Amino acid sequence: MTPLAEQMQDLCSAFAREGYVTLPNVVSKSRLAALTDELRGEYSRARANGELFSGGGTISGHLNCFPGAQSRFVYDELEQYGVFDLVRRLSPSALRKPNVGCNLNLPNSSAQNPHVDGYAETVFTIVNVLPINTDIENGAMEVTPGTHLREYKYWQYVLSGKPAIRMCMSAGDVIVRSSTLWHRGMPNMSTAVRPMLAFTWENGGSDLADPYAAHGGKITLLSNRYAQNLSGRLRERAFASLPALGKGYLFVRSVFQ
Repeated sequence: MTPLAEQMQDLCSAFAREGYVTLPNVVSKSRLAALTDELRGEYSRARANGELFSGGGTISGHLNCFPGAQSRFVYDELEQYGVFDLVRRLSPSALRKPNVGCNLNLPNSSAQNPHVDGYAETVFTIVNVLPINTDIENGAMEVTPGTHLREYKYWQYVLSGKPAIRMCMSAGDVIVRSSTLWHRGMPNMSTAVRPMLAFTWENGGSDLADPYAAHGGKITLLSNRYAQNLSGRLRERAFASLPALGKGYLFVRSVFQ
């Protein structure tokens, strides 16, 4: 029996109500600290050697990342704790292994606009693991509980007045959330890159028998939703430097969609 076995019903009820649940002290803090050093080291190396791409999140300060095969211990500990059993209870379509990823919140990043990670007709579950203590200073994620219960356009979400909360948590803690829960990455005001691991089941999960075989098993920095071409970089810079203008654009566009 896993540590979560007796909590399954309560966790499922809380998830249905709020769109997320938190699980404290699931993954080894010491091993996560070592992984954090490796992730930060690869970012520093790529930046120093001029290998970091232009745009794609480097302007707003939010990058995607494959955390490498050395992060496999996180998957193993989640499985042993019963987290993936919970995911299967929440989403029966999660039949395959998850896609494995990571977000890097860079120092001096800007606040993202609130968004969801999926569409209402293709909801999937996301498991985030905090490798380090995460607070307001280093950009703890903001979520808006209950917003998974209906489909919002951006303008409807803005006018809903629903209160958002910051996910200040400790290293080794886990967030299990719905892809349709409104959330956003927040500014990292510290001097260090703040990682957050992600296991996702969009399209039912990974197409790979071993998701840790991706990118040759090596830590790989990846772009986020902003394109790396000129128009993508201009758009990213506008949203990062003129957030009010960006919010206004999204609001108006969503009204006419």
